[in-house]
Amino acid sequence: MIAAGTLNSPLDMLGGYAETEKGTSDAAKTIAKQLREFCNHYSEPRRRILEPEIMALLDTDSSDKVNTAVTLDTARRALNFTMLLPKSLPIPEVAADPDGEISFDWIGKTGKMFSVSIGADGRLSYAGRFSDTSKIHGMEQLSEKFPREILVGIEKAIK
Repeated sequence: MIAAGTLNSPLDMLGGYAETEKGTSDAAKTIAKQLREFCNHYSEPRRRILEPEIMALLDTDSSDKVNTAVTLDTARRALNFTMLLPKSLPIPEVAADPDGEISFDWIGKTGKMFSVSIGADGRLSYAGRFSDTSKIHGMEQLSEKFPREILVGIEKAIK
C-alpha cells in the first residue's frame, strides 16, 4: 500500500489488512507485501465505492450529545471488513450507528434484511430477519477470514 513514501488511499493512512503481519524475516516481509498487493487488487472495485462512504462517516459531528462519533480505529476495521467481502455479494449500504460503530446492511427484494456492525475492537455484531419466524443474530471477531455465519446470513437476505 505504501510505496516510495507515498499514500495511495485513506486505508494507507489508517493501516491496512496485511498490517497485522508480525514476521521480521525477509521472507515474512516479502509474503506480507505480496498479501497486501493481492488484497488491494482483489478489493479495489469495492474499495473505490465503499472507502469514500466509510471515510465520510468520520466527519460526523462529535458535539452530538446523543450519538458517539466514528473513530479512526472503527473506520480502519470497517475498511478491513470491506476487503474481505466476497466479490459475489452485492455492495451493502453503509451507515454510522449511534454507538459509533459502522453498519453494513443488505436488504433483499422481498424485505429480507441482514446487518453487520463493526466497532473499533473488530467485533462484528450481526442480525438478520428473513421472515416473521426466521431470524438470526450473533457476534464474530474480525480476522483474516470472512465469517461463514455472516456469509450465510447475507446470502439468505439477498435471495
